[in-house]
Amino acid sequence: MQSSVRRRRLPPPIALSIVVALCGASLGAAGQVGDGSSEGFRFVWTAPAECPSQDQVESEIARLVGGDLRLRQASALRAEVTVSGGPIWSADLTTEQAGQKGYRNIAAPSCQAAADAIALIIALSIDPNAVAASDQGTGASAPPPVVPQAPRHEERHDERPLRIVASVHGQGRLGASPAADLGVGVGIGLAGARWRTDLRWTYGLRHDQVASLSSGAAGRFNLATGSLTGCMDAGLVAVALGPCAVVEAGRASVTGYGATAGFSRDVPWVALGGGAFSSLPLSKHLRASMELDVLLPLYRPDYVFADMPGVVFKAPAVGARALFDVSWEF
Repeated sequence: MQSSVRRRRLPPPIALSIVVALCGASLGAAGQVGDGSSEGFRFVWTAPAECPSQDQVESEIARLVGGDLRLRQASALRAEVTVSGGPIWSADLTTEQAGQKGYRNIAAPSCQAAADAIALIIALSIDPNAVAASDQGTGASAPPPVVPQAPRHEERHDERPLRIVASVHGQGRLGASPAADLGVGVGIGLAGARWRTDLRWTYGLRHDQVASLSSGAAGRFNLATGSLTGCMDAGLVAVALGPCAVVEAGRASVTGYGATAGFSRDVPWVALGGGAFSSLPLSKHLRASMELDVLLPLYRPDYVFADMPGVVFKAPAVGARALFDVSWEF
């Protein structure tokens, strides 16, 4: 006589309870995404409102690893991501696994693209084999996983090391002497990621700048100056471009002739001003820069002859200079 054993069906509420209990046990062993537990996978996502939410990024990570966020290794993986806005979106990923820290920066044309790249990198860190299997049908290529390493601040694109700058320059200016003054000079300075400061010395090449009175008496002028300039790159375009502030001091040498009582004087020159600069790299260490400034002299003496009326020259209230330099960054 044949006998058969039939499996009894569990009532739907009981079956559902068992499934929920099993899923809860599985998540408890793996560690939930975004929770504060010390084991398993911890994920923190900070991004503007127009970006995918943390839940969406977590779902993409889970999809790439086949729905299982458990680590293949026993040690926990902690990942923190901070996203900043465009036009080029930037995502900074910091990881910690087995006591080792890693950092990676992703640049993408959209926040969605940055989120997808971050999800793929984290999924590869969790289970490279699962990600490879999920991508076989699409033929997509994956970036390498984050390599655990000690944190290094200089790896960030906005934290380049301090550099020493040595430069030579040519300068043209108006306002400090009767005619346009041309000069050459050298400088030394410091530069960071988006700023530069230079201490420059400039010697005027024009020794025959003449201002004269109707009587025929005249004066010859020459100017030697030192300036301290600080410029900031606004970061708005591909080339360096931004505002500058200038402090300038020097000496105006004046010789009066054509009259019985001639004179020879060295007069101080002090001015404050500001303007703008643009800078373009020519090679890894070589850079060319252009700077345009408006200068306001703080001391404007009258150049006069003692025995005749009239002012030979007096500097205007506003002057200007244009400076071009080529610098070598160490």
